[in-house]
Amino acid sequence: MNIHATIRFPLHKATRTMMFALASIALTVAANASEVPSPTLKAANEGFYSALNTMFTGKIDPMLALWSHGKDVAYLGPDGRFLTGWKSVKADWNQQASMKLGGKAVPSNISYFMLPGSGIAVVQDVEHITTDKGLKLSIRATNVYRMKDGAWKMVSHHTDKLPAVLK
Repeated sequence: MNIHATIRFPLHKATRTMMFALASIALTVAANASEVPSPTLKAANEGFYSALNTMFTGKIDPMLALWSHGKDVAYLGPDGRFLTGWKSVKADWNQQASMKLGGKAVPSNISYFMLPGSGIAVVQDVEHITTDKGLKLSIRATNVYRMKDGAWKMVSHHTDKLPAVLK
């Protein structure tokens, strides 16, 4: 297998534009980042992990409340799919909640990147996941937030792919 091979897959023009914009913002934010996260950004990221752990029990409302509900949101979960738009992202979180997976995700090595005045923030961390069946694993995650009406709303969540959930 050639490790330098290019993998091509079709993307809608809007999706390519959004991916480019998010990557550009992430690079700009990282290059000009504030070293100390705002308390509201830190609380938003803590809220995501609280909502994720609640979702593992089958309760979805906290997860749905913390996301922006726009067409420009994206979810790149451990199953390898690339979902865009609130309708698709919401449906996936609802499906996950219905499985009542159990377990807990705890973030560590948290890095906050915020370009002051931009209204965009990127949080990178390692999620340590323990399932009710005793499985323990760690995956990398990137969370992107946008300030809307005085609150940080998630616009993108991206994790490593997990072979066990790839279909």
